[in-house]
Amino acid sequence: MSNFSKSLLDKIEYLLKLQVGDISRLEHIKQSILENKKLYNSDIEYVENLTQKNTKIFPENFDKDFSTTDFSCWRCKEKFEREVRFCFNCGADQNKEVSDFDTVLSRRIKREYNPIKIISNFHSYQILAVLGGLACIIPILIAISNIERIFEIVEFYSGVNLSELSLGVVAIGVVSGIWCLSVIIIPFWIKKPKKVGKFLFYSSFGILISSFLVGIVGFPIILFSGILALKKRRY
Repeated sequence: MSNFSKSLLDKIEYLLKLQVGDISRLEHIKQSILENKKLYNSDIEYVENLTQKNTKIFPENFDKDFSTTDFSCWRCKEKFEREVRFCFNCGADQNKEVSDFDTVLSRRIKREYNPIKIISNFHSYQILAVLGGLACIIPILIAISNIERIFEIVEFYSGVNLSELSLGVVAIGVVSGIWCLSVIIIPFWIKKPKKVGKFLFYSSFGILISSFLVGIVGFPIILFSGILALKKRRY
């Protein structure tokens, strides 16, 4: 094996240990080196570029002829055949007890699992559509479950008997509830904001009317979410 191939193999080993880059591609390049197969320039450039982008977690010089004396990590006791800057196993900096790698890794984890970032992945109109849909469906369900009591109160104060309309009102309430569910689901199902915007805009008025103003709290939220979706540039 030539010195160049050995140096390239060392870099690939580092990348694989630290799970950096396309693992399957690195494994393929590694196997090609071990089997003395021809390497493509694109594969060599890929390893070199990936190495340069991650210089903070690599030794200062890959081509250095290190001693074969065994070295071990001060933290996890992992043994190496050469002197390294960072441990392959735990990433600890071998030159100091507080590892820069740990700091970078912890920041990366906090950034990737930050709840605010996760929420921000959703479009604002989608979040508002969920809030508006819930603000409508909850009072509608409460009204449907207490429809007889509501009619009794109306009859008590106005003397008008609406009991014959209870079945129809419940049916309309169910339709309104299903409409509210569609308001929550459609923005995540349809990927074109303009179409979603039109749906939310007209649905806000439709739900307000079909729910007999019960959904008035969610009406402005759904209406605003529709306007935001219509303003999205990506159609």
